[in-house]
Order: sequence, then C-alpha cells, then structure tokens
Amino acid sequence: MSVQRTAIRIVIFPLRALWFLILSANFLVVSAACVLIAAFVAYALALTISYFFFPVEWTQALWQWAADLYGQSHWFKAATIVFFVLLFLPILKLWPGRDPKADAAREREARRINDDLIAAHQQAQYQTKLRG
Repeated sequence: MSVQRTAIRIVIFPLRALWFLILSANFLVVSAACVLIAAFVAYALALTISYFFFPVEWTQALWQWAADLYGQSHWFKAATIVFFVLLFLPILKLWPGRDPKADAAREREARRINDDLIAAHQQAQYQTKLRG
C-alpha cells in the first residue's frame, strides 16, 4: 500500500506543478487584461471630467498626451487596439443581427434532409439485404 501511495505521489506531483503553472499564467493574463481595462476606463473618466469641469486647454493637453503616447509607444498602440477590439467584439458578434427564427427553420430543414438521407440509405441497405 505504501509503494502505491508513493507511486501516486510521484505521478501526481508533476501534474499539480503543471496545473499551478497554468493557473499562474492565467492569473497574469487576467490581471494584465484587468489593468488594461482599468487604465482605459480611468483615461475615459479623466477626459469626461476634463470636458465638464476644466478649461479647454487642459482637455486638449490630455488629448495631445494620449496622441503623442500612441505615436511613440508600440505597447500603447497595441493596448489601444486590443481594448477597442474587446470593446466592440460583443457588438460585432450581434451585427448584422441574425433572425433566430430563420436560423431555427434552416436548422430544422437541414435535420429533415439529413433524416431523409439516412432513411433512404437504410431502405437501400434493407433492399440489398432482401435481394442478397
């Protein structure tokens, strides 16, 4: 029994270590995504507050800062593109809108045709069985 437990521990330990590494990598990815979203939300909030409460020069300076950073930093450019892709992905998923009734009708028709083909195939097999 002791040998069996030792063997199980030897096999399970690398799997647990691998699982821990996968969880750590996922944590880092999710954390980075959350920081990215928080940074853009903070920037949008700063722009909104700037529009409503501060002079126009401050708002222009904030826009200019972002434009300069976008022009100079490849990381900021990539983060901006990723953020807007993530922002518009749910919208693009629904656009152009699909008709669920038409999709259901198309799927029913495909299922009916498939059932007819299966029935014809089974009937052909039955006929060849009767002949042979």
